[in-house]
Amino acid sequence: MLEWPKPSAFHGLLLSCRVIYAEATALLYSANQFVLRYAHAAPEPLAPLHALTATSLASLTTLTVVLNQASCHPHLGHGGYYVSCCLQRDETGRGWTADNTCKRWHLPHSDGHDAPLLGPSQTARLDDNGNHGQFEAAQQLLVKWHSAATHMSFVTSGRLNLGLVCDIDTQHPRALEVARAVAAPLARMPQLRDCHVRLSKTPDPCLQRVARDAVSKALRVVPPPYESPPLSRSSLTSLPRELRLRILEYTDLIVPSGEVTWSPQDQAYVVFYEDYYGAPDRQYRERFWPCQASSHTALSIGCFCRRRHAAFSPTCTCWSPPGPTLFLICQALYRDAQLVFFSGNRFIIHDYKSDPCWCVPVLEGREEDWAEPPPRYDYPSERFGASRFLREVIPTHCLAYLRFLELVFPAYRPESWPQAGQPAMQDWRATVDWLKDKINAPGLTIRLVGADVAGRTPDAYSDVITMAEAGVVMESYQELLRSLKPLAENGLARFYVQLPHPWRFVVTEGVGQNCYYRRRWVGERRRALKEQAERLVLGDRYEGLYADGKKEPRRSFWTWTHYEY
Repeated sequence: MLEWPKPSAFHGLLLSCRVIYAEATALLYSANQFVLRYAHAAPEPLAPLHALTATSLASLTTLTVVLNQASCHPHLGHGGYYVSCCLQRDETGRGWTADNTCKRWHLPHSDGHDAPLLGPSQTARLDDNGNHGQFEAAQQLLVKWHSAATHMSFVTSGRLNLGLVCDIDTQHPRALEVARAVAAPLARMPQLRDCHVRLSKTPDPCLQRVARDAVSKALRVVPPPYESPPLSRSSLTSLPRELRLRILEYTDLIVPSGEVTWSPQDQAYVVFYEDYYGAPDRQYRERFWPCQASSHTALSIGCFCRRRHAAFSPTCTCWSPPGPTLFLICQALYRDAQLVFFSGNRFIIHDYKSDPCWCVPVLEGREEDWAEPPPRYDYPSERFGASRFLREVIPTHCLAYLRFLELVFPAYRPESWPQAGQPAMQDWRATVDWLKDKINAPGLTIRLVGADVAGRTPDAYSDVITMAEAGVVMESYQELLRSLKPLAENGLARFYVQLPHPWRFVVTEGVGQNCYYRRRWVGERRRALKEQAERLVLGDRYEGLYADGKKEPRRSFWTWTHYEY
């Protein structure tokens, strides 16, 4: 399938004469990017590839072969923007799921995606072993693909940028066997200029290794010969622990931005990449932007992000939590790795969702008419996200390694803020009491953030509230601050607050809603609220918080493009 231009725009030119045909085809196949999708229902599902002549193949520069896709290959949507459903992470809430995204953008396969290869099919007949014939269907696809790959032997060495997508069901016992068969033809092709391989919609270490090895062979990257080290050579484990820790700081244990995000939405460690031109260290962080935002990656080649899929691409620089290998070498390195990871990064804990981090339950249903009853307007959970993170995600012995913890609450409506006596607040107080003898309080900094609304958030977030509702928000602030006071009494190193004053959303007589001096008026009250809140938690220690030129740690990167701060 040709994305741009349409075939009707140049078909007549190809029929004019042989000389023009030769020149036009050379330009056509060298200057455009092609995407070929496996037509499952067709007798010859890769017929367009077989139809290319040796001359056309020699001119080809960019081709993506999609054998099977469980999430979209990017398409050109409205306004010239590329959209890709694999970038949607909100599978559980009311946000867009993959299928909803396709339908909203009117993508060609909006009726659904391919089922993963080797996955169960409702239409396939059961064989004698009770299977749905998944492996037989996969074998047929492999035969067709191997035949087409053999035909691609005419491509020019070092010229073709090839992408290969074949999403396999990782739960099938023969998934690894099929993955290797899918990747095998790449080693027999002429050397590629660049190569990207994806073998599953979801990350899988075994399939990712297959993808990485296939790319290395296609690019003719020869691994260095392995030599057994002399017995006298020192190993990492034989070094003093101080040196081991310094070495581990240069691995993926420390993320490029120094910040790791967790939320109940993600249920995993993620990194916030979206940036603003004025953000600090921007030039350094640009090298680690996610592959879909990187200037080095054209979205039209497809998504081969190793963080989102079992894939490998030289263009993907996304950070992902270190794999199990580093933690399985030995017990000593396992403990060292945990210490470096939890002490060397800031941890940003969003109470509800991190993407979009302005999302709150009371407003989720406002953009669409929902058939079911409207969402509840009170606090949406029986536990804080921070409570789940500290009790269930971090190993208990690693709590003492934490050095910076930022607790982020979105711009809840007044009726959604947690209040005293609610199960979530009671659970949080119990969590704080449980933490006191497990954290290294003198080495820990905590920042409590109530994220404010900004220009990018929906208009509904700036709805006017009453003075009584503002008082409800203030009561919730007070309860949250009182719950953290025991940690300060236990020797907490530093404590900071960034809370929007609830009066920001109240129209006060004599103070216009959008006047310049209202902004100054709100800012003054926010600063006053910040001082009062920090004094409430730290008590007499507040005076030393900013003494001798001390400053609050830099603002977190997620705030630069999402909220006023």
